[in-house]
Amino acid sequence: MILLKISFKVKEKHDEKMFPTCCMFVLAGLFGWNTKFAYSVGAVQDGLVAYWSFDEDTVDIKKEAVDVFGELVAVVQGDPELAKAADCKVGECILFDGDVDYLLVEEDPQNKINRNWDQITLECWAFINALDDSWNRIISLDDMPANKNVASLYYDDDDNRHNFWVRTPQGETDAAKDDMKGDIPLEKWLHLTGTYDGNTVHYYINGKLAIKYSMKGGSLKKGGLILGIGDRSDGCNCDAIQGYVDEFRIYDRALTAAEVANNFKAEGLAVHPNLGKLSLTWGYIRNLRHR
Repeated sequence: MILLKISFKVKEKHDEKMFPTCCMFVLAGLFGWNTKFAYSVGAVQDGLVAYWSFDEDTVDIKKEAVDVFGELVAVVQGDPELAKAADCKVGECILFDGDVDYLLVEEDPQNKINRNWDQITLECWAFINALDDSWNRIISLDDMPANKNVASLYYDDDDNRHNFWVRTPQGETDAAKDDMKGDIPLEKWLHLTGTYDGNTVHYYINGKLAIKYSMKGGSLKKGGLILGIGDRSDGCNCDAIQGYVDEFRIYDRALTAAEVANNFKAEGLAVHPNLGKLSLTWGYIRNLRHR
């Protein structure tokens, strides 16, 4: 029996409408599945720029991982592994060994990454296997080597702390004062979310606020911004992580506490009408052919 998870509520012109039951059976017929339906939580889509599920159908581990929402491409650097679903949080995920392994999202024609970011949210599931006495960037939007604009979910084993670290031309996180003290927990799945609205940083762990601090730095500025997953964007191999990353999303606004809590429970995106097309989340159909 295959379990197909569908979010029934969709928004259209600010009105909540119920997704017709008949459509679910049409979908089941189209895909030819022996299907059992269940409710599921979908991640917030308002302000979503990109979403990497890292599921098998979206990854060529020798080449690239595709963003299933905005169709950006993360180019594989080194030799990370596509981990099996049993070892991951939702579907498959990426395993980095801390040695020249990372994914790189370079400039795109639509400037989705290299742009002014007045607000930003970075969010992912992470499972850290080991510490190595240095900075480690799980996710990093930065303009290396200039290093004038940075937004990063990171941990620092040398100083025993972790946080959502932000730098702009006008200011930066005071790590000694603002970071969460203590090593990031090892060998357990953590849902990490960092938000920044130009004035305040929030860092959430497993859907709950861990740290809030003032950082009146204004916008991250366009000009060489690149996205690194598993290391900083220039792949220095000095900030590389040892562990798994799953379900990475980036938003162009600061999610609210309620939205972060929602995404902590989410498995992909909700069903929604988009320009007359029905868009199903990868999260709701992932691994169906394997079960």
